[in-house]
Amino acid sequence: MPHSHPTDEKTQETTDQQLHADQWQDHLAKLTDYTKQLYVDYRQQMGICKDLAAAEWRLSMRSLALTIILIVCFAGGLVLLWAGLLASIGLAIFSLSESIWLSAVSLFTMQILCLIWLWKNIGYISSKIGFDKTITSIRQLLNLNKEK
Repeated sequence: MPHSHPTDEKTQETTDQQLHADQWQDHLAKLTDYTKQLYVDYRQQMGICKDLAAAEWRLSMRSLALTIILIVCFAGGLVLLWAGLLASIGLAIFSLSESIWLSAVSLFTMQILCLIWLWKNIGYISSKIGFDKTITSIRQLLNLNKEK
C-alpha cells in the first residue's frame, strides 16, 4: 500500500474546497437569475393586471351608461308612449265591453307586465358593472387565491 504524502492530501483538500466554492457560486448565480426572472414575471403580471382593470373600467362605464339610458327610457316611455297606448286600449276595451272595471284591470295588468320586463332588462345590464376579473387577477398576483 503506497504511503500518501501530506502535500497530496493538502492539494486534494484545496481542490475539494475550490469545487465546493465553485458549486456555491453556481448556485448563487442560478438563484440570482431565478430572482431576476421572477421580478420580470411579477412586473409583467402587474402590467397585465393594470390593463385588465382599465378594460373592466371601460366596460363598466359603458354598462353604467347603458343602464342610465335604459332608466331614462323607462321613465320617458312610461310617461309618453305607454300612457297614450294605455289610454287608447282602455277606450277600446270600454267601448267594446262598456265595463270600466274590465278596462281598469286590463290596463293595470299591461302596466305591471311592462314594468317587470323593463326592470329585468335594467337588472341584466347593471349586472355587467364590476371588476370581477381584476379582483381575481389581483388575488392571483398577491397569492391570495385560497382555491389553488
